[in-house]
Amino acid sequence: MRCQRLRTLAPLPQSKKAMDKDSPSHIRMLRRAEVQARLGIARSTLYAYLNKRSPSYLPAFPKPIRLGSTVGFIEHEIESFVAGLMQAREGAPEER
Repeated sequence: MRCQRLRTLAPLPQSKKAMDKDSPSHIRMLRRAEVQARLGIARSTLYAYLNKRSPSYLPAFPKPIRLGSTVGFIEHEIESFVAGLMQAREGAPEER
């Protein structure tokens, strides 16, 4: 179960004001392959989103965190990014 320990970190200490029923009690880390699967993109596309020199660079895309020799992404940051894309789509004028 070593892999499980890498993906879930201990709960963060929170003040009483910061604690509410919607806040996650654990921060879950997603590996690169999981992020690719959730977004339906290739590895090269993921790295293009992160590369400032790429024409596909997305400054709003969540930055990875080093986990030893690999990287991880914070799950709620990926979910927030996707939610932002959905909101942008809802606010965009209809195409004909």
